[in-house]
Amino acid sequence: MGTANYQFHQDEELLLLLQTGDHEAFREIYKRYWDKLLYIAGKKLADFSEVESIVQDVFVDLWQRRETLEVRQQLAGYLVVAVRYRILNFLARQQKAETYLRNAARSLSPADSSTEEWLGFEDLREWLEKMVARLPEKCRLAYRLRGEGYSQREIAQHMKVSEKTVETHISRALKILRSGLGQLISRMLMMFF
Repeated sequence: MGTANYQFHQDEELLLLLQTGDHEAFREIYKRYWDKLLYIAGKKLADFSEVESIVQDVFVDLWQRRETLEVRQQLAGYLVVAVRYRILNFLARQQKAETYLRNAARSLSPADSSTEEWLGFEDLREWLEKMVARLPEKCRLAYRLRGEGYSQREIAQHMKVSEKTVETHISRALKILRSGLGQLISRMLMMFF
């Protein structure tokens, strides 16, 4: 079947083809929704490179999860929600960063500025992102949704698991992150003492 014919497929058909690994179906979905998603993200964020990155990530995720993908709504709606989710995640990270910097600036005296330098916020933020990215998938999802302000019940509904399971995923994520943070601080202290 030639690529020209893909433009006449309904989204549902393209999704079925995508699940079989059909590259042309993916290209058609990309072509159909790239500009729309870019526009939606651009209305929420001023940083165009971040906008492009978010939309690109949505498509990368779509391709990577194609075989297990369950779209229970229109494809357009699914993609818009995915973009909004990533925007909220980005804004939440930004807000946390700003709050952390404000609190750090308030709590450190001029004599403590060396502490601020060696425990650079950027390094800490990058480390946390890497640690979160390495969490098991369900722990990571539960942790991120919690960070966006979703209740345990809402997370359970979203993940289609019990609230107890969500609690277990979040506890496990926090335990892993705390352990990693402890190791990071120990390494940094050893460098200075």
